[in-house]
Amino acid sequence: MGGIGSGTWCRVGTKTTTDDCKGIDIRYMKRNGLLTPGHSGSLSWKRDGKPVGDIRYQFPGSLLLLNYRCRVDGGEWESVEQSIPITTTACNYGNSRQWFECPHCSYRCAILYNAGTLFLCRKCYSLPYRSQMQGDLERLFDQKHSLGARIFEHYEHGEGWLKKKGMHQTTFDRLYSKYERLESRVNQGTIDRFGLSF
Repeated sequence: MGGIGSGTWCRVGTKTTTDDCKGIDIRYMKRNGLLTPGHSGSLSWKRDGKPVGDIRYQFPGSLLLLNYRCRVDGGEWESVEQSIPITTTACNYGNSRQWFECPHCSYRCAILYNAGTLFLCRKCYSLPYRSQMQGDLERLFDQKHSLGARIFEHYEHGEGWLKKKGMHQTTFDRLYSKYERLESRVNQGTIDRFGLSF
């Protein structure tokens, strides 16, 4: 049935990462006032701008109650009700912080992932972060694209133009030099891996 104890609940494809799964982030819920006792509503996810799922939730107090439909590996749709304990720890400088307690292993975490029937911590699903699955060249590509999107007003398909509005010229010049170094390393890495030339 794909539930805990069935022997198959934690088998996730080796290429599946946290980025591939729907996740519930307690920090997002706290920041947006969704963890007020008695509050209920829905959470939804999009990928490439298209809806990919939604769930209903209730927060009576110390538990987050989820209600959703799930289909694993193309099987039949199942209705799922799940209770997730929420714990609180004191911060060093006052206030407190809330955590999810994984329903399977009781691990305290900020995000639970749906890589099967239930929302569990990434350790229970053996989910790596995307960055852990990347090689050196892929990491360089990501760094270059992230920096390009930060400093250029327009950045598409690996090419950028026009300084970002509001960015000081000295800041742009410094970051642009870093961008050029990354681009050079990406080009060299591509040549080394694929024998391509530019």
